[in-house]
Amino acid sequence: MVVLFNGEVLSQKPRLIVTTDIGQDPDDEQSMVRLLHFANEFRLEGLIANADNNSDKEAPVLKAHLIHNMIDSYSLIAGNLKVHDPAYPKAEYLHSIVKKGTFGNRVNVPLNQFVGQGKDTEGSDWIIHVVDKQDSAPLHVSVWGGACDLAQVLWKVKQTRSADQTNAFVKKLRVFFIGKQDASNQWIIDNFPDMWIILALDRSGDKWESGYRGMFWGGDMSLTSKEWLHTNIIGQNPLASQYPDQAYTGGNERNPFMAMKEGDSPALLYFMENGLNQPEHPEWGGWGGRYTLERNQFYRDDSDSYFDEQAGKIITSPRATVFRWRPDFQNDFVARVQWGTKGYSDANHHPIVEINGDRNKAPLVSDARTGVLIELDAGESTDPDNDHLVFDWFVYTEAGTYNGDVPIDKTSSSRASLIIPQDANDKSIQVICRVSDTGSPSMTSYKRCIIQVYEK
Repeated sequence: MVVLFNGEVLSQKPRLIVTTDIGQDPDDEQSMVRLLHFANEFRLEGLIANADNNSDKEAPVLKAHLIHNMIDSYSLIAGNLKVHDPAYPKAEYLHSIVKKGTFGNRVNVPLNQFVGQGKDTEGSDWIIHVVDKQDSAPLHVSVWGGACDLAQVLWKVKQTRSADQTNAFVKKLRVFFIGKQDASNQWIIDNFPDMWIILALDRSGDKWESGYRGMFWGGDMSLTSKEWLHTNIIGQNPLASQYPDQAYTGGNERNPFMAMKEGDSPALLYFMENGLNQPEHPEWGGWGGRYTLERNQFYRDDSDSYFDEQAGKIITSPRATVFRWRPDFQNDFVARVQWGTKGYSDANHHPIVEINGDRNKAPLVSDARTGVLIELDAGESTDPDNDHLVFDWFVYTEAGTYNGDVPIDKTSSSRASLIIPQDANDKSIQVICRVSDTGSPSMTSYKRCIIQVYEK
């Protein structure tokens, strides 16, 4: 645990509960395969299956057995995964946190049909149990499907506890909604205005422009093809082989390969600690997208400007906040799939980034006057496999509060310097050091440097 930014704790393995309508659209199965390969990055505390009734093509049938089946496949590689990181959980534990939630909920059905007296589920009871643990760390709730189980939790807590107790309960939650998949999302937003929530949905309401679509739309889309999946994921280990190679969403224009979707994965990748992501600061951006504060602790999609390889030009879009990182998070996925079968010396692992003597995953925060030279030295960064390291330094303009141009002088591959602009007083500048190794697949780690500027 590291305290570095205005007294905030910015580095600790996140507690995580996932709610998923797995078994309807295949994309939740895709995301679950990814989650289990990334299970060492979280303190997983719940996997809750639900099923909405929003589509005639997707029956509202709970399919918790699909999660159990995947965990059974995980058990076949868990011993090998632990060779690469002992933090991977035991399969028996994962089975114990699979719970059944709501089914039959839908967008245009009154909430009281699914939330209220007598509507408790195994999943909603479990969320209450987990939140009530004597643990000071926030509980992150990644909502892939309907939010009714969480809504039932909040309804029950509000009905059975005092206002102060309810507020204390709500304060522990960090909630990430992928769109509005049933009537409960808006009810939660309206009735708990002080809750920390990311609503991954374009502010226009257009789900196609929403950031989570960047998992498969925009950027280098060859990394979403059926060929890529079968070369790198499917067939490579027993768990990875459960990854469906089809998508129901997008069509030729938006998802030309109709293979990978993973529309819910930003709600997973967002909370992963990798030196770039900082979950308490949605406005800073990371693998799961970047979000802007709309009101007290309620965040919506923001936009980045980034080169779109498919379009052949720079685009400004919420989708760019996700697809800009796709080469890195796809390579990371491939490496973890290999961990399932390869020994340590035969696989690749993340570089360890060190800047100016600081090698933890929290940001390096410093103060600087306008006009001064700032020097950043990542020369002591290391690689556990002794691979050569490649350094990429850039100012993440949208993440800081200074919007002007800040040239970086890359005096050598591992060193960079910049002069603080004269008009940057009372602003912040964020520099990202992206460090990739030359292993196969290449793996990437990051270090975020935040410079708080004050006048001479």
